[in-house]
Amino acid sequence: MRAFDPLRDIVGAGLIADAGLWPGFHDARVNALRFWRGDIRPDDDVWIGPTIEAEIETSALEVNFLCRMKFHDCDAVKLEGFAHGNDVLDLTFNYEARGFYLDGVTPLPPFIRVEFIGCGGPEPMFTLAFRCFKVEILDRLPLTDG
Repeated sequence: MRAFDPLRDIVGAGLIADAGLWPGFHDARVNALRFWRGDIRPDDDVWIGPTIEAEIETSALEVNFLCRMKFHDCDAVKLEGFAHGNDVLDLTFNYEARGFYLDGVTPLPPFIRVEFIGCGGPEPMFTLAFRCFKVEILDRLPLTDG
């Protein structure tokens, strides 16, 4: 399995890629998280999995901005220490194998393992980890006072 490449594997990555480079999220801050349970109604053939939207304020880049990301079909969510700070040391993406279709040969599409690794500090360390099937950049917004 190939390595996860944010520029290739995240929908809308170009919105936050300056000069074709994926930004570092070191010293970023998670301002908001929105969890939605999805809409699964087999009788109506509706299969929308849970989503997470994150609003991330960059602060260690030459041009700082607010990034809104959406993660689709999430599960195995672990969240700790969400509080006032929510400082991020790193944001990582990796593929995770899921096994094979019934033919035993064709691999299932992999999960995307997402991890927000928090910084230490006076508050409990913020961490968020989960797996999903799609990552999308929704917006890049300028930072404003207030």
